[in-house]
Amino acid sequence: MDIDQIREDTPALKEITFMNAAGSSISPECVYNGMAFILDEESRIGGYHAHAKYEQELEIDLYASLAQLINAKPSEIGIVENATIAWQKIFYGLATKWQKGDIILSTTTEYGANLIAFMHVKKLYGVETLTLADTEFGEVDTTAMDAQIESLKAEGKNVVLVSVSHLPSNNGLIQPAAEIGKIANKHNIIYLLDACQSIGLLPVNVQKIGCDFLTTTSRKFLRGPRGNGFLYASSKMLQTFEPAILDFFGAELDGANDYNLRKDARRFENWENAYALRAGLHAAVDYALDLGIHKIWKRTQIVSNKLRTAIAEIPGMHIADLGQKQSAIITCYHETKSSKEIRNFLEEKNIMLTLAGDHSAPWDGEKRKLPEKLRFSPHYYNDENDSDIVIEILKAAVK
Repeated sequence: MDIDQIREDTPALKEITFMNAAGSSISPECVYNGMAFILDEESRIGGYHAHAKYEQELEIDLYASLAQLINAKPSEIGIVENATIAWQKIFYGLATKWQKGDIILSTTTEYGANLIAFMHVKKLYGVETLTLADTEFGEVDTTAMDAQIESLKAEGKNVVLVSVSHLPSNNGLIQPAAEIGKIANKHNIIYLLDACQSIGLLPVNVQKIGCDFLTTTSRKFLRGPRGNGFLYASSKMLQTFEPAILDFFGAELDGANDYNLRKDARRFENWENAYALRAGLHAAVDYALDLGIHKIWKRTQIVSNKLRTAIAEIPGMHIADLGQKQSAIITCYHETKSSKEIRNFLEEKNIMLTLAGDHSAPWDGEKRKLPEKLRFSPHYYNDENDSDIVIEILKAAVK
């Protein structure tokens, strides 16, 4: 991997030390250029005509690239406004079939926005959410998961969904997605994987994972623009699944009193789209594919493990991450200095990072009761000098 060329592709890295890929990553120039090109065409010939002119790239090639990224079929991909919308479109579509007393199984590290949806369907339909047991390291205990499902079935309970955040936003955990999939598939339970932090960081193969649905964003480790994301819906699910909301793109009118649902996952989309953002997403996906996701993951592991180890060696700093094997999300806090104060000090030195509060994973927050944390999320474009700068400035911040 040619790190010098990668950094040349992202000129802003000459001015800042960027450590917030898990928030909204810094994009390579090709992403900006792709968006600017479509915007220029739209200003020159109008949005409809620009779309028609580049239909191959925006409507066919993009879906092929996204499918390649996760080992799916293009017909199983839908592009929407963001990861939360993608997740909600799946979740609330499933919820139309649920009944009072049905059970959702999720994790102690589930994302805060998803928890609101769990509470919402409890209020609307009486559907309960239970948490899966963790191992001593924080991952889902799949042996206990299997036993829990067997116990619920013996009680006459109907488990309608397993919902898992693959890489939680507030710690370095990597959930064992494929092992969870094996248990969910064994019991014929629908499996929804929130992959907003894993796409673009590590290899994700929906066939090996065994998920029925996957949702993700463009703006994080994939390095695409804000304002779009995509979902995967398996061909099996598409045979019977109808979204909770449709327009005349997801379905076409059949006379004045009936409609026919689209056959593919684009039934989750709307007619109107931001095609400049799609061009940026396309550029980001192809850039990642050209580099190779396995190479990206290998490089990012080296960068993040070095930084995590160095932070842990600073007196008074504590790593807050979970998991036997950890992602590029590094969370930490100091014994006496507030994370907000430290973050402000670092940003004054052009180190871009963010904070990790309990709102991103409230159940985990209640369980561990940690102070607000710093969150560093380096990526493959960070070099040795970046890590050295962070450690030097962090040491100064906590003196």
